[in-house]
Amino acid sequence: MNNLWASVLTALIMSVAAPYWGLTETVSWRSRVLMACVIIFLAVGLGWYDGHWKPLDDGFVGLWTVVAYVDAKERIIPNRFVLLTMLWGIMVTPWTLHIAIQDMATGLGLFAFYLLVHFVTSGGLGMGDVKFSGAQGFVLGWPQGLLASVVGLWAAGLYSLILLMVFRRSRGQAIALGPFLVLGGLTGLVGLLH
Repeated sequence: MNNLWASVLTALIMSVAAPYWGLTETVSWRSRVLMACVIIFLAVGLGWYDGHWKPLDDGFVGLWTVVAYVDAKERIIPNRFVLLTMLWGIMVTPWTLHIAIQDMATGLGLFAFYLLVHFVTSGGLGMGDVKFSGAQGFVLGWPQGLLASVVGLWAAGLYSLILLMVFRRSRGQAIALGPFLVLGGLTGLVGLLH
């Protein structure tokens, strides 16, 4: 029951904060209600699925769902979401020196990997994706940060393959990586709780 109230509160906060999501257009109330329903559904579902789920973990669900929406809509992950991910992770994660070092190393490793991909693809992978994946690695730690990255990249690759083979899209057409990083992050978050 606590999880339900936490998910409703998270959805309410995210809906009210819609003007600060970083979109270039005003977010309609219909979109806000839809996002709130998605947040509640995901948070309650993950809490029901995972007995270790804490109400504070709903904060990641709300924040990352908005990241997926904004990136799908605008093809950008604003820095505020990267910082909020890191700050929320610091607030809700029980840390020891060993865990803190391990989490920082995971975040820096993922940041470095995605930064290399950014340069190799001549900016084909945006810096928002680079920073957000580093923040997720910092929050999730080892090995869940790597799991999140692998799941996100596999899901994006599968989606791209479907677009190419079924819908005959061109190879040069870009997709938003943020929703897939969020999917991987939620997978890693469930893994972290075990």
